[in-house]
Amino acid sequence: MAAVHLARHLLRAKDLMDARYSERLTVADAAEAAGLSRAHFCREFKRAFGESPHVYLLTRRLERAAALLRFTDRSVAEICMNVGLESVGSFTTSFTRMYGVPPTGYRAKFPPAAQYARLPACVVRFYGRPRHQTFREDDGVARG
Repeated sequence: MAAVHLARHLLRAKDLMDARYSERLTVADAAEAAGLSRAHFCREFKRAFGESPHVYLLTRRLERAAALLRFTDRSVAEICMNVGLESVGSFTTSFTRMYGVPPTGYRAKFPPAAQYARLPACVVRFYGRPRHQTFREDDGVARG
């Protein structure tokens, strides 16, 4: 298998882990997305990206958890479940290992979520909705 060809397969698996980190995703699922056996996938992933697929996925989950701790007032248990982890104890241990403080201590370092500007949900939905346009609709020239 050519190096470029293999890299594309590994990137496909990495993209899957980035997009679906909050789901119950396993290394076997990522290996299947890459079209490789689990052992070969783990070996090549570590060679290409410098860390195992499991560590990569856990890192993505913990980074997302840190963002949720900074910008929301959700409970630690809810955040743990939202990022795809199932055990609050394991989450707390992994988070503390990565950030040096437990999730509650990490949250205490930042302003409360209530201080951030809030927008009504209807405004968020209106401006977040994709604009439906047809070809050349916005050029202002009437066609006839």
